[in-house]
Amino acid sequence: MSKSKKPEKKIRPLNAADFAGDGEPFSEVTVTISIRILGKGITRSRLAVNVVPDPALEPLALKSLHDLGIESFGLDEHGNFGACLSANFSGWRDLNKDYPKLDESAKKPYDQQCLAAMNAYIKQSVDWALMLNKQGLEEVDRNDPPPRARGLVM
Repeated sequence: MSKSKKPEKKIRPLNAADFAGDGEPFSEVTVTISIRILGKGITRSRLAVNVVPDPALEPLALKSLHDLGIESFGLDEHGNFGACLSANFSGWRDLNKDYPKLDESAKKPYDQQCLAAMNAYIKQSVDWALMLNKQGLEEVDRNDPPPRARGLVM
C-alpha cells in the first residue's frame, strides 16, 4: 500500500482586518516580578517577561521562535498564544536574594550586571514584539496594497 499525503494546508494571506488592533497588530509584553520572603529575609526574586503577540501574528511568531531555538511558548488559560524568550523553560530569570531594581546606577558591580541583564531581558522581549508587528504590517502591505487613486492625471 502506498501512503497518501495529507493535503497541504493553505495559509491565507494576512490582511489588515486580521489584526486585533483596528487594522494594526496589537501585542502585549507583560513583565512580572516575584519576590519571595521567608522569615526575616528575601530568599528569592525572579523576573519573567511574556509576550502575547496579536493572534494573527502567531504563524510569524512560531517561525521566529523556531529560528531562535526557543521552546518556551504555548497557550495560556484563556487560549491566547504567548512566548517567553528566557533561557529557562519556566520563563523566570532568578535574581538571587535581593529585590529587583531596574535602575542600573547600583554601586556594586555585581548588582550592575544583574540589573543590566534584567533590562536586557525586557528589551529583548519588547524588541521581538516590535519586530513581529513590523513583519505583520509588511506582509499586509505585500498582500493587500493600498488602493490606487482613480482619475488622477500626473
